[in-house]
Amino acid sequence: MASQEQLELEAKRTAHVEQLSNWLLQNSSIYNIFLSGIKQTSVVAGTVISRLTLTPTHLNSKGGLHGAVSAAFIDFTTGLAIASWDLREKTGASVDMHISYLSSAAGAGDVVEIVATAEKVGGSMAFVTILIQKVEVVDGEEKKTLVTKGHHTKFVRQSTKPKTDGEVRN
Repeated sequence: MASQEQLELEAKRTAHVEQLSNWLLQNSSIYNIFLSGIKQTSVVAGTVISRLTLTPTHLNSKGGLHGAVSAAFIDFTTGLAIASWDLREKTGASVDMHISYLSSAAGAGDVVEIVATAEKVGGSMAFVTILIQKVEVVDGEEKKTLVTKGHHTKFVRQSTKPKTDGEVRN
C-alpha cells in the first residue's frame, strides 16, 4: 500500500503534468489544433499515457493518421514524460526524432493511446520512447494495435527543476 507521502507526490506529479499540458495547448497553435481534447490517463515518474479521439483534422488523404500529426503527438507527449520524471518546469528542445509508421489502422472516430516513456533524463539530454496505439473494445476487452513508434531526444541542460520552499534561483 502506498504511503501518504507517495500519494501526495503522485497527485503533485499528475497536477504538474496536467498544468504543463494545458499551458502547451493554450500557447501553441499547432498543439491546440492537433491535441485539443487530449486527456492524460496515467502519470507516473517518467511515463505519461494519454488518449485522444481522432477527427478528420488528424488524417492524411487516405483517411489514416497523418505522419505529421503523429510527430506533433510525439513532440507534445515527450515533454510531458520529461516533466513527470522530476517535475521540471522546462522540457528542453528537440535534437533528434525517429518515427516508424507501422500501420494506417487509425482513422476518424478511433481512440489512440499515446504512451511516452522517458528512458533517461540526464544533465544535458533526455531520451524518450513513444508508442501510438489504436484502442478498440472487442468482446468487452481492450485490444491495442500499434500504429506508430517513435524515439525523441531532447536537449535539457537549460531545463529547470521546480523551486523548493526558500530556494533562490538566478
